[in-house]
Amino acid sequence: MKRIDPWSHIIKGLRGHPTDIGHAIRKASFASHDFDEPLPCAIANVVSIRRIERQTESTILVSWSDPTLGRYQDQTWRAGFARTAGVCGLTGMPVRRGDPVFRPVVRGGFRPLNAFDMILADTLLRTNVRMADPFA
Repeated sequence: MKRIDPWSHIIKGLRGHPTDIGHAIRKASFASHDFDEPLPCAIANVVSIRRIERQTESTILVSWSDPTLGRYQDQTWRAGFARTAGVCGLTGMPVRRGDPVFRPVVRGGFRPLNAFDMILADTLLRTNVRMADPFA
């Protein structure tokens, strides 16, 4: 059986057409993560969440940051029901399908990195989440 030298294979790939190389990079980058599937754990979690404010009865503003994923300042999350099972980003408690939750708002087809994150709604009722001051 003929064995392929890994280094030669890499060099041959680098000499390819730029379009082929770009396609291979994109394919390798996205192959391991299907954006239609929920993430196994919350990106915005109790360590990364800096502030939560209740904006209206059905929306909250969440500010969170992570050194590798970026910073979201006053990201709008809307009340709804969990479409899939997951984990509460604030408490780490399991979320079952159908539980009342808050999720990041998806606008204009733009899906934020934490689009599948959830915070259990009853968690916010038990904690002291302050109302946003409309005159501040």
